[in-house]
Amino acid sequence: MPSSQRNDARKFYDPDQNPQERRGVLGEFRRLTTTFNTSRDTYLQSGNTGILQTIRKADELYVNVKQTSDATIDSRLLANAADLSHKKAAQLTLGDVNAGIDVDEFVSKCIGYMRHGPDLSDAASRATQRDPNDSDDPDEGDAMNWEWLGRAACLQCNTRPVVSSWLLGPLSVQKRTRQLTQRRENERFDATQVIRPQELRQEDLAQQQDVSLSETCNTIFKLLVKTIFDNIDEVTGILSEEDSEEKKHEVMDKYNICDDGGVPLYKFCINPDSFGQSVENLFYVSFLVRDGAVGVSTDSRGIPTLHKADERPPHETQAMGIEKYQNIFSLDFESWRELIDAFGIEKAMIPHREERSEDTGTTWYAGG
Repeated sequence: MPSSQRNDARKFYDPDQNPQERRGVLGEFRRLTTTFNTSRDTYLQSGNTGILQTIRKADELYVNVKQTSDATIDSRLLANAADLSHKKAAQLTLGDVNAGIDVDEFVSKCIGYMRHGPDLSDAASRATQRDPNDSDDPDEGDAMNWEWLGRAACLQCNTRPVVSSWLLGPLSVQKRTRQLTQRRENERFDATQVIRPQELRQEDLAQQQDVSLSETCNTIFKLLVKTIFDNIDEVTGILSEEDSEEKKHEVMDKYNICDDGGVPLYKFCINPDSFGQSVENLFYVSFLVRDGAVGVSTDSRGIPTLHKADERPPHETQAMGIEKYQNIFSLDFESWRELIDAFGIEKAMIPHREERSEDTGTTWYAGG
């Protein structure tokens, strides 16, 4: 690029502007902005040229502005000056906007308008025909035509076009259709179809819950015992002593039997189709363990297993030094999914329980 063109370009934009010159220009702009902001009330006075002087000073300083960030300061000052000029122009046209309307001047103008209005002679003649003895009339001596002022004021503010009276109203009206109610004949009362409410007591609810819990626990216990004996017979008929440990575990996993003779806890309790019933199955098994009907152990691989416990009277258990241990087992949804994938559970060993609906209403005949 020729030097002449380079100098012309740097006339308006120069990223390598002398730092000292730039600081001087920015300082002048800051002082000018401060003076403008502190003198706003003075510049609004009539005859004051402070706004014009501020714009001229900003134009002089803008010649030495060579970077865009510095130009924003000038544009902000110019915008503030334009707003103040608009406010000053409004004051010159309407007067001081903070003072409001001069009430005395407004009243005097209205009085002059009403006195010089038409039909003033008719109003004066009506005033002379009044009773001369009526000295308490507040309108006595009032020659102002209020009707003329009212008509002029209303017509100037009414911009609605003249329309027929039947057009006055909302533009869109939705016609409401009347809904006809169908009266039904009085239905005959059939005393044989009256349902007698069943009275439930707290004892009945507790007994019903205990019976349901006991039945479910007994069903699960019988299923566990049957599974252990049947699957052990199947595994014993297939395996032999010469088989490898890998094959033994493969066959036992197929028939849900562990090497300690128990059933895997997770395979027995987990229902792959219902997370809620999986939790319920663990709940029922815990009752069987508490009552001493089922025992929990681990096989050679550390997998928890379930066994049929030997029934012993309490004194014999105490004499043998058998102690009970209580553990808290938690099962969340993610663990439930992981157990299904880890053990390859495809079908629940404890059958899926369907929701039961009970009809407790009974009909009764009313005696007359």
